[in-house]
Amino acid sequence: MCCRMKKLLISFSMFICLTSAISAQETQSNFITEGIKMYDKGDYEGALEMYKKALASNPSSVHAKYEIAYTYLQLKDYTNAIIYSDRVIAANRDYVDQAYIVKGSALDYLKKPAEAAKTYRQALKKFPKNQLLYYNLALTSFNLKAYKETDEALFKSLKLNPLHASSHFLLGLSMITQEKRVQGILALYNFLLLEPKSKRSVSALQALEDEWKKQKVKKKPAGKNEAVKKDDDEFNTASLMLDILESSKNNEANKNKPAVVLFAENTHIFFTTLGETKKDNKGFWWNFYVDYFYTLAGNQYTEALCYYITQSKDGAYDEWLKDNLKKMEDFSEWYTKYLHKF
Repeated sequence: MCCRMKKLLISFSMFICLTSAISAQETQSNFITEGIKMYDKGDYEGALEMYKKALASNPSSVHAKYEIAYTYLQLKDYTNAIIYSDRVIAANRDYVDQAYIVKGSALDYLKKPAEAAKTYRQALKKFPKNQLLYYNLALTSFNLKAYKETDEALFKSLKLNPLHASSHFLLGLSMITQEKRVQGILALYNFLLLEPKSKRSVSALQALEDEWKKQKVKKKPAGKNEAVKKDDDEFNTASLMLDILESSKNNEANKNKPAVVLFAENTHIFFTTLGETKKDNKGFWWNFYVDYFYTLAGNQYTEALCYYITQSKDGAYDEWLKDNLKKMEDFSEWYTKYLHKF
């Protein structure tokens, strides 16, 4: 066989292989597309069948493996969800960070939270900018009552995505659980701003109101042999202000005010007090929450905020909005511009 003929045969063979590869990719892609359509309709079994066909057409497809893992998670087949997640992770190409989330979630559902937390920590070493990994680690840590790790993970989650409502909500719950009243209130205000009218909003608003009503527990006087400890709580002044404002509801001047009006007035004073007591205080709470709410109050948007976040309770917001549409539009515009700082 002449050299020229050999080259033609080699070229033809390469063409055949390339054509077959392209055909296999198209077949795989079609199966995955159909699987996603079925999944979106709630047909998880049908979706799983399509994804497995995609994998059969291309056994090295990490996309198909990931979709299979995720679908098994929805079908509550957590063992298989972990198996396929591990295959995606082992391939170390695409969908690795998402596979870690599926695996961690499956471990949580299998009541293995310590292993789930370990999985998220491993993932964060590879993907330190993945906000959802931080949130999932925080949620698992919260259930383990590891509150320090919970809070640190949520701080990082919110720095990466200040608009992640679930992180604000979980941080509020974590603070309340730890009896950190002021911090819990701040996080709940932010959650309700992002998600004012949902199933979670009802419980979040109730928790916010309950925290307002709590009275600071007075410490018993120290005995003769007990050292008097200095109250070094950086939010002590704000906490005392909450007590004063809550007590003021019984004043003659406030008795006939609608609850939402009084809530807005007291919130404004609370935000202002926090901002004025910041001084040399630094850290996440002061720079992330206090600065924001102090600036909001300084721009006279507290009323709009308070009506907006109480939507899940009654129709007061709808009535207020009829006469205050411009205020709400101005608040929305200011809020959008403020977010650009992050």
